[in-house]
Amino acid sequence: MATFLREGATTLSAGALIRRAAAIAAKHRQSGFASPAADHAVTAILRVARRTATPRRPAPKPSATLIRMAMRCPRDLAGTRDRALLLLAANGLGRAALVGLDVEHIRFTTTAAELLLSALGGRASEGRAGEGRGAPVVVCRATDRTICPVQALRDWLDTSDTQFGPVFRKIDRWGTLEHHRLGTDAIRRILARRALRRTARFHRAPERTREGAAG
Repeated sequence: MATFLREGATTLSAGALIRRAAAIAAKHRQSGFASPAADHAVTAILRVARRTATPRRPAPKPSATLIRMAMRCPRDLAGTRDRALLLLAANGLGRAALVGLDVEHIRFTTTAAELLLSALGGRASEGRAGEGRGAPVVVCRATDRTICPVQALRDWLDTSDTQFGPVFRKIDRWGTLEHHRLGTDAIRRILARRALRRTARFHRAPERTREGAAG
């Protein structure tokens, strides 16, 4: 086993090497033989493999991914809405909070936006203004206006002329803004659609580069 692992160490990752050693040891035990994994030569090879393993590149933080998706949103009505959604989500607002947000519960300051979110699962309160809502959530302005969640929210409210009621509302296939608020499943579909467009653009990029070089 030590010889097998020593040869495999030249081409296999530490994880693959450890999995194969475990599989060999399990097979020995099933057949009633002593596990070779306890051999000092084997443990030494695995220890070296772990120590010299190249750490995996960490996955991008969800917030960074959301910001990149927001930056690619067009400036049309749906794009302006989705840009505000994505940047607020990147700053920690969940789907329930986003769909439950009403204009009456937003207060803009010079440095931030204070959002009085519903304490009842993000749904809008049916009672008096502020009833059933918790402490304000403060979303700070970003130095870069292109990724500022507060500016994006302002832009959406101005573009959609939303002065009361639900902040994030449906837009029909003809581009008409409805008064009905989005549901949490609609938020999920928006995120999936924007992520799909981002991926499609990424895969098309080499083709555009070749066309540019040819032209």
